[in-house]
Amino acid sequence: MPGRANRLQKDLSSNGYIVIREVLTPEQVKRLRLAVTQYLKSGGQYKYGGKFQLHAMYVVEEVAKLLTSDTILNRLKEITHPLEVVLTGECDLMINTTSSWHHDVPHHRASLDGSIFSDESFRVYKIAFYLQDQDENSRATLKIRPRSHLKALNQSMPEKAVAVRAGDAIVFDVRIEHAGQMPTLVDRAARRLFERIAPRLRLDAQKAFTLTRSIIRWIGRVPDRVAIFMTFGPPDAWTYSYVEEGRKWHPGVRGTLSPEVLTQLAVSNVAPPLIGKPYSSHQASRSEF
Repeated sequence: MPGRANRLQKDLSSNGYIVIREVLTPEQVKRLRLAVTQYLKSGGQYKYGGKFQLHAMYVVEEVAKLLTSDTILNRLKEITHPLEVVLTGECDLMINTTSSWHHDVPHHRASLDGSIFSDESFRVYKIAFYLQDQDENSRATLKIRPRSHLKALNQSMPEKAVAVRAGDAIVFDVRIEHAGQMPTLVDRAARRLFERIAPRLRLDAQKAFTLTRSIIRWIGRVPDRVAIFMTFGPPDAWTYSYVEEGRKWHPGVRGTLSPEVLTQLAVSNVAPPLIGKPYSSHQASRSEF
């Protein structure tokens, strides 16, 4: 493992992202996609033209079981080696959301002076699973700007579409610039329209925008774009700081991890996620994509 871990760590440090092929089996992908789509039919929030759910391990058992399995945790251990894995508790589900270019540390106090981008000891990552094939030419494919995790927002840097097959994992530094499914001109126009008229019609602008996009997708026979993200890092100051800053921007956790999931974590010698612990513990409870 040390040789493989060193290669993964080197690529992450240099480029800000890696792709690990065939982490999930086709059966696992099928089960996860079904669990996520079923949950988001009635659960989650309307946002960005789709729906998403924060802290999903606490509300979708199938997701929690898979993300705390040996298959996943051993991959994370390779990346944080020789230190242990710390799960922040951030775990997001998304379906058909749009996103423009961004990084995931805009509100961190160290972003203000840029110091978060110059510290080589920063090692907080997201592991992402897109539960459908996404080739380089697909609008749904994740786009990144390699090495931007060391530069802050820099639109002059070259872009790269990260093509994956369902079951592959993308691991990326939370500081890297990335974009998901970019909104179209129709998306932008519809969003602006609903933001303008929703207050007068007493509508939920986000819900109206999402439902409108759903109709357009149905007419065009565009399949759902489903993704899962989970944040992790080693047990160091940056990881704990990232967790604390996140609590300021997102609601607390409701729910608990099941005994089976807690047992899986214990067997793998991984502590329960920081978010979700009681306030009496080290740092306690409170993610974008």
